[in-house]
Amino acid sequence: MECGVLAHGFARVRCESCKDEFLVAFSCKGRGVCPSCNAKRAHVTAVHLVEQVLPHVPYRQWTLSFPHRVRWVLLKDVGLLSDVLTVFLRAVFALQRRRARRQGLRDGQAGAVSFIQFFGSALQVTPHFHSLVPDGVFVPQEGGVRFEPLPPPTQG
Repeated sequence: MECGVLAHGFARVRCESCKDEFLVAFSCKGRGVCPSCNAKRAHVTAVHLVEQVLPHVPYRQWTLSFPHRVRWVLLKDVGLLSDVLTVFLRAVFALQRRRARRQGLRDGQAGAVSFIQFFGSALQVTPHFHSLVPDGVFVPQEGGVRFEPLPPPTQG
């Protein structure tokens, strides 16, 4: 995973007046997005979460994306983007607790690790959330908590 290596990704640059073209390797050294560094950072973060942070329970990824009209509004107001993430997670947690109560589990707590991404696969501006949520709830018990799995969510 090397920055500035054409084999790891590049952009073709063309001068409109003379029609000359050349390739510019992606690099984090001042040219914007570096897919090599981003992939490495994502891998290191994932390893840290799995080995040091997250309990060993089943997880489900919840993703929230937005219509085109809303994307630019969210990009201009980072506070609003954060508020929307909070509302999204509250809704997911409420669903988890409601499903747990149907199974007779009281006082279940949910949690999440979330990442905000700003670009889609073609580098289009697409703010969206990826949230990793345990597929169950943590129920208090003497001396700590125990994990209680929940059935998968339904389409409804």
